[in-house]
Amino acid sequence: MTVTIVDYQYQEVAAGTGSLPFTISPGTEYLLTSVFLQINNINNRIEIKASIGWEAQLLLLNIVPKLLFRIRRGGIAAPAPVVYQTMDSAFIGTVQEGPWVALDFTTAFQHTETATAGLVGTFQQYSLTVEHVGQNSVTLTGPVHLDGTVYL
Repeated sequence: MTVTIVDYQYQEVAAGTGSLPFTISPGTEYLLTSVFLQINNINNRIEIKASIGWEAQLLLLNIVPKLLFRIRRGGIAAPAPVVYQTMDSAFIGTVQEGPWVALDFTTAFQHTETATAGLVGTFQQYSLTVEHVGQNSVTLTGPVHLDGTVYL
């Protein structure tokens, strides 16, 4: 069976460029980047890959950053449906375990979905967002990478 790439797009925000780095606190969903993909056949398979570099902010408290990463289709925030989400977290340590140094993390994931009748003939936006649902603050350092491929 031959697999054909119908559409491909990527966005890369290198560390230290654009708005990176920036600090996020709990409670707000932030847009990181997005791609636009043409869906032209009910047999299309859409594959989205993402990777995000981040750093825990080290305070004099136990730190449990929890980042909720989402892929939304058709927009950058609610009510655009979430087609995939995953959480990443890290327990940094306790006050007695110091001294602490900055800890860098990378979260990477992949999502695949098949086209539906409602998507055929459309140009869809797939948005990568993040929401901090843990404690303290986190810095998004980058790089942030999002790519999407449509296969037939």
